Amino acid sequence: MDLRSDTLSLLSPGMRKAMAEAEVGDDVWGGDPTTRRLERWCAELFGKEAALFTTSGTLSNQLALRVHTRPGDEVITDTKYHVNFYESAASAGLAGVALNTVDSADGVLTPELVEFALRRKARKPLYAAPKLVCVENTVNFHSGRVVPHDSLRALRQHTLGAGLATHLDGARLANASVAAGVSLAEFADTADTVSMCFAKGLAAPFGSILVGPAELIERATVHRSAYGGGLHQSGVLAAAALYGLQHNVERLAEDHHNARLLGELLSQHPAFGVELDSVQTNVLVVDVSGIGLPASTFVRAAAEDGVLLAERTPTSVRAMTRLGIDEAAIRTAAERLLALADRVKGPVAVA
Repeated sequence: MDLRSDTLSLLSPGMRKAMAEAEVGDDVWGGDPTTRRLERWCAELFGKEAALFTTSGTLSNQLALRVHTRPGDEVITDTKYHVNFYESAASAGLAGVALNTVDSADGVLTPELVEFALRRKARKPLYAAPKLVCVENTVNFHSGRVVPHDSLRALRQHTLGAGLATHLDGARLANASVAAGVSLAEFADTADTVSMCFAKGLAAPFGSILVGPAELIERATVHRSAYGGGLHQSGVLAAAALYGLQHNVERLAEDHHNARLLGELLSQHPAFGVELDSVQTNVLVVDVSGIGLPASTFVRAAAEDGVLLAERTPTSVRAMTRLGIDEAAIRTAAERLLALADRVKGPVAVA
């Protein structure tokens, strides 16, 4: 039972069939009909003028940084957002921007934090000029937290007043949409550009979408080719993304249910620390310090029992639910993890 990431979903027979039957052309020459259909669909779905199919969420984010800024500009974001935690080197090397990061308590970037970032540095012509704010939804490092639509809307009003553009890294925005009952278009209305991955909860093998104003997307297309991201017969992969949008969005609620179920089952053992209120989508973070093992050691022991987890911190692990992991598998995984805790820590006393 591999719970390390939702990127580990395997292709369903229906998705394989859609890929095999996809009508293809050469996307670099503007002639792949399935890719064009995906991009038109996403532009309408998000309420934006245009969309661009990219290889990954990282590429979508980096293209957004490139079209919103010039080398030497500043981007304000949260320290634990993907664009900083995993992409800081790419942001400097590709877009040439400086990241001005703040530490939110819960992963929600607020107008107050943006204002703090703006005011804590000297603002002179020789220094980096703030041009862009990057937000994330859901927030991976905060247990898949959904940033409320009202919070994003308030942030958007502030950034507009400050003359700043906004990019929403929505790698798992479909999860946020299902969990919050807020449409993708409503979330997208809080940012100039938005990215969303197909290879996570939507269970496609590849790809991301970047949506926004037509002029910015046209420029992003040029940079995509410069970064080596141009695709030829991309319709095979676009067909998988389309299938995911058509069949795998509403089912994300199952993943959310299963993540909470796993948390509820593990919380029965005092050695596991679970904050159930933080389990809003498909991410469960469990404190294993009560077991008396480092998280890395616990992960190895769990793997020997057939449950694959990801180390989050030296004292915590992450489990991520996905297509292919049903409720029965979750209950089996919980049984094995509870048994592991009993072997190491001792069984739970029964009143």
